[in-house]
Amino acid sequence: MSEKSGRRGWLSVVAALAVLALAWGTFELGRASAGYFVVNSMLERFDLRKRNQELSDENDALRHRVAVAEVDQKVDRQAQSDAQQMMAELQAETARQKQELQFYRGLVVRQYGSGTLRVQELSVRAEEEERRYRVLITLVQAATRDTVANGTVTFAVEGRQGTETATLPLADIEIDKRKQFPFSLRFFQQIEVPVELPLDFEPQRLHVEYQLGRGREPSKQTFDWRVEGGDAAAL
Repeated sequence: MSEKSGRRGWLSVVAALAVLALAWGTFELGRASAGYFVVNSMLERFDLRKRNQELSDENDALRHRVAVAEVDQKVDRQAQSDAQQMMAELQAETARQKQELQFYRGLVVRQYGSGTLRVQELSVRAEEEERRYRVLITLVQAATRDTVANGTVTFAVEGRQGTETATLPLADIEIDKRKQFPFSLRFFQQIEVPVELPLDFEPQRLHVEYQLGRGREPSKQTFDWRVEGGDAAAL
């Protein structure tokens, strides 16, 4: 009796499982026939998450590009503003220098006359080697216009050699035996001339000659010989 009851119980369980399996199969068959699978659903959700992440990354990239563009635009505006300010300052400085140039040019013209070329300053500096000097001649042109003065300059040194008065031309004392030096100037130019004097020669004065172009009478100025950076005074 008990064996029969046990078989009936197992049969009931098996029958119940069969009914459940049949019901599940029918449910899945219905979902399959409707075009919907569990796997497909999972794949679709995965694709949606992936696409959502891609869109989020693109959005972040776009926000970054917008931020960079805004920064670049600010930098460009600042650079443009700085450039405009610099140009304005340069124009103001140029205008100021032009005014100063006109002012000083007017002073020179009033003092020396228009179109005048002269030696404004002459100084003598001792070199390291004995009896060697460097003569610095500063030529100035008092011109009302931007005219260029071209010409040559030379000088001779007067002094005593032994017991006699002597005058040494530039070719005798210039290191490279040059007779004259060219100049080309609008307003001023400094010319440096290295010289070497004889041991028994005592310099006293410098006689400077400068000539504009060819065929014109040279101008002359005389300066005392003063060494160690002291300016030589025109006589």
